[in-house]
Amino acid sequence: RCAWRRSSARQSLREAAAAVALDEGALRRLVSSNLAASEAEMREMLLRGAPQHEAQQRASFGFNQTMQRACMSALEQRDLSLIHYARRGAASLGALQRLGALAPAWLLTRPPGRPVRLQLEELADTLDGSREAREYELRARLVRSVTEGAYNKLRPPPESLADPSVDHVISARDAARLRGGGGIDAVLVLDPEPALLPRHALAEASDELRRLVAQRTQESINPCNRGSWHGFLPLDADKAARQGLGPSTLALLRKLGALPALVSRCGWGRPLVLPPAVQLGFYPGGSGARYSPHLDRNPGEVGLKREITFLLYLNVDWDTDRHGGCLRLHPPDRASGAPVDVAPLGGRVVVFQSGKQLHEVLPCDGADRLALTLWCEYE
Repeated sequence: RCAWRRSSARQSLREAAAAVALDEGALRRLVSSNLAASEAEMREMLLRGAPQHEAQQRASFGFNQTMQRACMSALEQRDLSLIHYARRGAASLGALQRLGALAPAWLLTRPPGRPVRLQLEELADTLDGSREAREYELRARLVRSVTEGAYNKLRPPPESLADPSVDHVISARDAARLRGGGGIDAVLVLDPEPALLPRHALAEASDELRRLVAQRTQESINPCNRGSWHGFLPLDADKAARQGLGPSTLALLRKLGALPALVSRCGWGRPLVLPPAVQLGFYPGGSGARYSPHLDRNPGEVGLKREITFLLYLNVDWDTDRHGGCLRLHPPDRASGAPVDVAPLGGRVVVFQSGKQLHEVLPCDGADRLALTLWCEYE
């Protein structure tokens, strides 16, 4: 990017690049060593007789706490270096903008001609206000880069979990609409008939998963998703059975895992694979927990390979007027229309492209909100 610029401009960009550099190699090595320590801690706890889910939860919590401190410290040092460089004046701010190191990029363009002092104040405020979210993104990216090789071996094709009992849920026309990805109209909101599980079986699975929340989930550390609790359940039937899950929950996981095959067999732009686990998400009623607007895969996230999001709600007897907790779907732009709210009714399935559909979870009142999420990935 610098080769065609005059020598003074090239030097300015080199200095800007040095000011914003972050030693991700050192952080990746720290991730590797801490993952090894976390696995050793978990094995030791298992040898002492601790339940597997408890050992996993404690080891995961310790790993995340250690890496959170390390990533936050690295970002604080990087931001101080950036501000120190920017204080040189307008030329330095311009170099940072050309380098693409300012987020949001409009800091130096709206309105034009602002005093350098105001631009620096806005830059410092933006860095302070976004650091927590940037730390979470950095940590997630580092962990994905370190574990990608082992993780890829655990991703089977969707056809390996195909189940004829769910063939009626997603039609070829549904799959074509989803593949189009053109705004809210491409989102599938499905209330299968017959349902994935009879009402009594869905209630049994919901009750069991609610009991598991206290044992196998952790409170979210994502700054955009405060107050919610999340854990993971294996898609593999044998692994799920070894965890002692009941027949209704096993049937629900099996049928959720079979849905991506209905899309894959109709053709997709690139090969699809399944993750090893689905996410159990819990939003306590009346807590104010919500998930602010987001994509499940942001542009430029190379390590995160989420392609299609499958949501399955477990909220039997949900009353949207009293309980709220809707999934809010946002259009690509304001000219495309108003947001659409989808009630998280028990047994309902929602499907959309992970990297295209902006969405959020609204707070729920008076009732807990429970959902399973399967992110089908690209190869």
